[in-house]
Amino acid sequence: MDLSKFKELYISEVETQIQKLNDNLLALEKTPEEKSILNDLMRSSHTIKGSSATMSYNHMATLSHVLEDIFDNARKGTLALSKGIMNELFNGFDALEKSLSAIKDTGVELDSTELSEKIKVLCTDSTKKVVSKVAAKTPTAPTKETDDFNEAFLNKDQTIDEISRVKVPIHRLDDLMDITEELLVNKMRIESLSAGLIDPKTAKSALIELKPAVEQLSRLVMDLQFNVLQARLVPLEQIFSRFPRMVRDLAQKQNKEIELKINGSEIELDRTIVDKLGGPIIHLLRNAIDHGIEQKGTISITAKHQKDYITLVIEDDGRGIDWDKVITSAIESNIISSEEGTKLKTSKNQKGMEKLLFDPRLSTKGEVTEISGRGVGLSAVQQFVEEISGRIIIKSPLEEGSGTRFTLELPLTLAIIDALLVRVKDQTMAIPFSSIERTVHVEQKDIKTIADHETAIVAGTDVPLIRLEQVFKDTFAKEDEKEQKDGPITVVLVKRGKEVAGIVVDELLAQQEIIIKPLPQTLSTIKGFAGSTILGDGRTVLILDLVSLLSYISGH
Repeated sequence: MDLSKFKELYISEVETQIQKLNDNLLALEKTPEEKSILNDLMRSSHTIKGSSATMSYNHMATLSHVLEDIFDNARKGTLALSKGIMNELFNGFDALEKSLSAIKDTGVELDSTELSEKIKVLCTDSTKKVVSKVAAKTPTAPTKETDDFNEAFLNKDQTIDEISRVKVPIHRLDDLMDITEELLVNKMRIESLSAGLIDPKTAKSALIELKPAVEQLSRLVMDLQFNVLQARLVPLEQIFSRFPRMVRDLAQKQNKEIELKINGSEIELDRTIVDKLGGPIIHLLRNAIDHGIEQKGTISITAKHQKDYITLVIEDDGRGIDWDKVITSAIESNIISSEEGTKLKTSKNQKGMEKLLFDPRLSTKGEVTEISGRGVGLSAVQQFVEEISGRIIIKSPLEEGSGTRFTLELPLTLAIIDALLVRVKDQTMAIPFSSIERTVHVEQKDIKTIADHETAIVAGTDVPLIRLEQVFKDTFAKEDEKEQKDGPITVVLVKRGKEVAGIVVDELLAQQEIIIKPLPQTLSTIKGFAGSTILGDGRTVLILDLVSLLSYISGH
């Protein structure tokens, strides 16, 4: 396979992750008690390691693997990150950056063998037998470095600004040029009419002509918006083409016979999403190879359009998830107590067991292998899905009694969406239109409480209610939560998959196309919001994340 076509994407990915390594290690140096930073450091080193090995940059892969071991042992508490080790880690980051620069300029990486060995020896001496035992397991062959690329590859939330090229069909560029020409003509017309408004003799006629000119401007802006979004689309084949070789090599290493089937490669998504999507898929494929298929089987990747989003299904016909083993591993890793584990095994609470799978500390492997064993995996997949306001659904075993299916629900674009603007108390919020079923008025007599949660009867069906002033208590004044209407309430029915809920609002304002702006870094961890937008009057409005809100309902 010719990997040169992926070089630009690789460089963009690794540049982002090197910057993350530097930022996070600086943060850890200042606040060493924040152990959660080590998870981010592992994700970034995972990314560089796996993608470098995939591109056959072996020295980069080996060095990042050594860094990953250090963060892993520090996370487990078997290695103290002394000042000397911190300095060598920064030297390692610098070496990665210099090697990447060499790849940019010459296509050839730098030899970092000496530094890799120096860092390994330094950490081995620092942790004695504990780390030396782990180091002995560390594979030195770069072809084994692709194992955890999947988990962290997806954590590329800063690569949007670094996308340098997108292949655009000529006809789309022609359409953009035509629209630009029309906009220029329309601009000159509006300027002329604006000048006419100043003269009382021409003001009336200019005012009459101004309305259709503004309407034409609005149409042209909409056409421009549509065509720009189309220009950003890339086919999924761009990342799907990486997977057959990867599955073949890993299957051979485990002496397994695995067939990979791919459907929907022609479907196009926003480049921003496609750029982040490789990691989740690769992790799930490796998960199927290592945990699912025992000796011989099939893995399939299927992409389909579903209304205003796509579903991406990764499925295997293997043995399925051993939930009892997941719970046992969670107990051994001190994620849950023995009592909690016993309760989960007895109740078979699906959401509770899935929550364990998404914990970065969980691994059901007894030792680190070239496929898995570090436990970062699904937590990184979940992080990616949450960042783009998508959803992940797990089904295992399947209806036939075996196999596992992971379904990712992904938006078509992260830029512009249709939304319903609503008022709740004194706040205006936006609800993505793609998830709205309809709006209804519910009488007070049709509202009841089930398991300490309000439920409305709508067309004979129980629908859980979401009162935003209760979910986001810090957003509203304290007295707002206590205010309740005596008459009927307005409810926006929203649906994702099979989950339905009703969002209680005070007023429906308007349907509007909005431009999604990501939340500032300081607010990005707040659940319930997918981003923000700026209205025509300059107000900033928060966009509701329906996946988080539906999860809030299921957790109460």
